[in-house]
Parts: sequence; structure tokens; C-alpha cells
Amino acid sequence: MLTPQQALEQHFGLSQFRPSQLPIIENILDGKNTLATLPTGSGKSLTFQLPALLLEGTTLIISPLLSLIRDQVQKLHQQGIAVCQIDSTLTETERHQNLCSIQNGDIKIIYTSPETLSHPLVYKILKSINISLVAIDEAHCYSEWGHSFRPSYLSLPHLTRGLKPHAILALTATATRKVASDIRRAFKIKTTEHIACSPRRSNLSYTVIPCADTKRLPLLSTILNKVNHLPAIVYAMKQEQCEEIAGYLNKNNISARSYHAGMSAKPRKQIQDAFLLGHIKVIVATIAFGMGVDKSNIRSITHFHLPKSPEGWLQESGRAGRDGLPAHTYLLACGDDLIPLNNFTRARELKPSAIARLIEHLTSQGKHPVIQPYQLRVQLEVLSSTLDVLIAKLELTKLIKYSHTSWRYVKLYPIFGRSFNVTDYPKKQQSALTFLTEQDDRYDLHQSQDDFGIPTEKLYQTLTEIKQSGEYNVRFSGWQKHYRLIKPIDKQAAEVLSNELFQYHQEQLENADKRIHEVHQIATTKTCIPARLEKWFGFKNPQSCGQCSSCLKEIRPRKLPSLTIADISQEELETIQTLLKQRGKRLNNAQKLTRFLCGIPTPYLRHFYLFKDDRFGMLKHTPYEEVHAYSEALF
Repeated sequence: MLTPQQALEQHFGLSQFRPSQLPIIENILDGKNTLATLPTGSGKSLTFQLPALLLEGTTLIISPLLSLIRDQVQKLHQQGIAVCQIDSTLTETERHQNLCSIQNGDIKIIYTSPETLSHPLVYKILKSINISLVAIDEAHCYSEWGHSFRPSYLSLPHLTRGLKPHAILALTATATRKVASDIRRAFKIKTTEHIACSPRRSNLSYTVIPCADTKRLPLLSTILNKVNHLPAIVYAMKQEQCEEIAGYLNKNNISARSYHAGMSAKPRKQIQDAFLLGHIKVIVATIAFGMGVDKSNIRSITHFHLPKSPEGWLQESGRAGRDGLPAHTYLLACGDDLIPLNNFTRARELKPSAIARLIEHLTSQGKHPVIQPYQLRVQLEVLSSTLDVLIAKLELTKLIKYSHTSWRYVKLYPIFGRSFNVTDYPKKQQSALTFLTEQDDRYDLHQSQDDFGIPTEKLYQTLTEIKQSGEYNVRFSGWQKHYRLIKPIDKQAAEVLSNELFQYHQEQLENADKRIHEVHQIATTKTCIPARLEKWFGFKNPQSCGQCSSCLKEIRPRKLPSLTIADISQEELETIQTLLKQRGKRLNNAQKLTRFLCGIPTPYLRHFYLFKDDRFGMLKHTPYEEVHAYSEALF
């Protein structure tokens, strides 16, 4: 077998390892589960790709970043390495081909997402082969105290242990002591096998510019016109702000494009590719952009608004200067941002009754409960991420177990030039298919047993086969998730569980508040900025960098510039009264009204198109608590 050094030269064309890479690789080869905390741009991917080539069996890499999966698979293909991906971006044919190759032992490295790993068929195939290494990227997503906690990660400890790998490697760029402890405990990693590098990068300078909101656009233009500050990424808080900032830069002769989740997939990919190729110099984006984007020569990162956490600030700033050359990070620090940041946290607040209703919904359906996430979010008035977390916690309590997904509604459209012969199907299926092809509206598959004597699952399976065959255009809608009720639960136990979940959720909100407070503290502190960030991540006695705003003795106020918050005016009060007369049927409690007035587009407000109302967000510059107190007085 090649040594790690020989493999580095032969497969990757490199002569030496970066700091900490070799100890991590040696741990894996020795079968030691390892947590690696490495800063962005330190070569995390090599720590699992290289041992994958040296170990017997197949390496499984779990990542939430589909763009990263795609890019790394393409690069490994070019190196002649047998690699494939299993995720939601594949067609059914591609997915089938890749699964067959895995089952036949033809694949050395597999990339997948946490959601795909939990699919019963995928997991069954992976259990049937020899898994040498499981690498979990962005491992901080596992911890409930991480800045980007993802419920899909909660099942990974159980799933990875079931694969019986030679070793497990958890990787992250940012982990506080609490987060690191959670990861180690979940994946059975000894404290001595936690290899942590400081998140500090000596080639990055940190500049904080306290400013009023009206000064930000001119300041940004000045920054981007500096020598060696392009290519650049500008991070904004909201989608519409990305459009506004990009428009301003283009008017001022700085080529910029916006990038956010409100755009369709094709233009997003075109913009990302153009940026990677150097055709676009500035991307103005929400925080999702940059994760998994392999561009080493970004010269500056500017946070146009305050980040919502120190972890996000550090991780996004770390996308600059990955080539090791000098790069610059800026924060245009305005106190006005604290209101929308805090308001969004408050918008996640839940009523205890919402959790009780969720548990009742799941336990009242018998042994096989089904939820439609969209409808449930609207009914319970909860954000998407909040519902996902609650469901994940209920799975961890062993109340329910995820089974599979399906669609509730279907609509059939003929394909021009193609014939469809229903006589190829059994009589009951013929009757159902004839009816569906003649329908002008979508059909509720839950009615199939009553209408045709066919179980819903059976008709759904038939329609799925028809769709895959291309005989008819079959369009499903109404996504739903199926679970198995593991244990019955009485009223008293349900109440206890509901209270526990509510308390847990309150702790999450407090943690979010702490993060926002820490960002404000760092933005106004006289302490070295990278040193303060290091301290947040548990590093003791950090040294001053000598080049940040604090070290350079730049004057910064203890309180960030902000507008004076005016009381709700008489005119606004009259507008709200008119609003309630017109929209009172939908805005029928204090929580709904507060979210509407603060401009928080919850699933409920989106479902009823209330976010399109001109008055939506009319009090977005007023603290949530103040708006809620007024709303409470109206009901």
C-alpha cells in the first residue's frame, strides 16, 4: 500500500501536507473516529479523499451542499477515480445506474446528502457493501447549538454506526466547545482525537466600519474600488436587498449580480459559473452563496449587514483569500440591523398549544401517521425550520419513525404523439386511469379506496411507473411524509412531552439572542477582532493580529449608529385599524398581526398572500416586543 506521502504525490500532485492534514489521515488509517475542526480553505476534502484511496472498501461522504458534491465528483472523475453521487439532483435513470454500480462494488467514493442517506433503499444497498470510511462534512449542523443546525443530521449517528465503517471523520470549520462536545459524543469520538486548528487566517484583515444605513452604499462602492479587492462577495440580509445593492453597484460602474433563493435554479447556476470563471467580479448574495463554491482568489468579503452569529461571520469571511494571498473582510456595522435580526428570532416563537396540536396530529392517526408539511406549517403558524426541528426531536424521543414520502394529489396530461392504452392494466386500475385522464382538475389520491376500491399506495405506485415510462405526463403535488408510530402515548405523557419540547425551543431562542449579542460586542469592542472570534470558539489566550480595526486603533463607538425609533404614530394606528377591518378574518390574533406588521413572511402569511399587501412590514423598524404588545391590546 502507498504511504500517505506517496498517495499525496501520485493522486493529487502535491509535495507536502497542510497543517493538521497528516495527523487526521493517520487517525483514519488507524481506525480512530476523529473530529477535525479546520478553517475554511485549509484542505478539508483531502483528509477524506486521500485515505479513501488507501483503505479497502468504499468511502461514504455526507454533505448538505449539493453544489460542493457536484464539483468534487467532477474533479475526482477527471483524476480517474471511481466516484458517484446519490442525491436529489439526479434523474431516476442516473440514480438507478449509480446504485447498481455501488452494489456491484465498482465505486470507490460515494457522495450523498443526509436526507438521501435515510432513504430505505439507499441505506439497504450501503449496508450490503464494505464501507471503509464515513466522512461527515459541515458536522456542526448536527449540534442543536450550532449556527446552522439541520434536523436531517440528527439521524446520522445511528445511520453511520449501522454501516460499521473502519472509521468516522466529522469535519467542520466552526465549532464552539459545546458544539464540538455534542459532535464527539454523538459519533463516539474521544477528546484526544479532536484535531482543532485556530479559525484564524493570517492573510485576512478584519475591518469594522460603524456607519448609518444611508452611508453603506457609498462606503461599499469605495471598498470595491480599492486595489486588489476584486473578485468580491457582498453579503446582505434579505433577497430584495441583494437586488438593490447590485443595481447600485452597476450604476456606479462596478459589474455585479445578485444571487439568492428567490431566483430559479438555472439563472443561479449561470451566475455562479460566471463568477467562478471571472466573468462577474462581484456577487451580492444572501448567506447561502459561497458554501461549496471552489474559488480560491476572492480578494474581499463585505458584510453589508450585521451577521446573525459569530460562526456565520467567520465562515463567510473565510471564503476570501483561500489561495493564501492577502485578502480583506469588512463589516458595515449599523445598529439598525439589530431590530430585524431580533425580530426574526422572535418570529420563531411558538405557542405551547402549537406543539400540543402537532403531537395530537401525529398520534391520532393510528399506527401510520402522515403529515403534509406545507399545510401543517400554515395550520400551526410555524416557520419551516421550526417544524423540521420539532419533528426531528419527536423522532429522537422514539415516538415516531420516518418511513417514506409520497404525493397526495395527481393530474394527468397527454403527451402529443404518444398513445396510452389503459387495457394493459387490471380492471380496477383501468377504471381509475380512465377517470384520471378525463379530469380537468387534480385528483386527491386519498379518495382512491372509496372511488375505485384501490389502496392509495397501490394507485400511487402505478402512476409513478407510468410517469417513469413516459407514456403519460403525470404531475404530483401535495408532498407528504409518512411515519410509523412506535409507541402509544396517553394524554398525560403527551402533555409532558409537549412541555419538554417547548422548553427546548425556548432555549434555542435564547441561544440565538446570545449570538446576535456577541456579534454586536465584537463589532464595538476594542479587543482584537480575530482574537475575540477565537475566544468564542474556545481557544485560550489568543494573540492580537496587529491588522484589524481594533489593533490599528481605529475609533469605534460603544454603540453602533442607528435611527431613533419613533413611537407608533397616529397615522400608523389608523392604518392598522383599517387593515383589521379588511383583513381581520386572516389576521385574527396578536401573533399573526405582529408578524405581518414586522414584515416576516411566515408560511401562513405566504399561503394567504398577505405578504403582497402594501402594508406588510409597515413597522419593520420597530422592535418585535413593542409591536406585539400593541397587537395584544387589540385582541
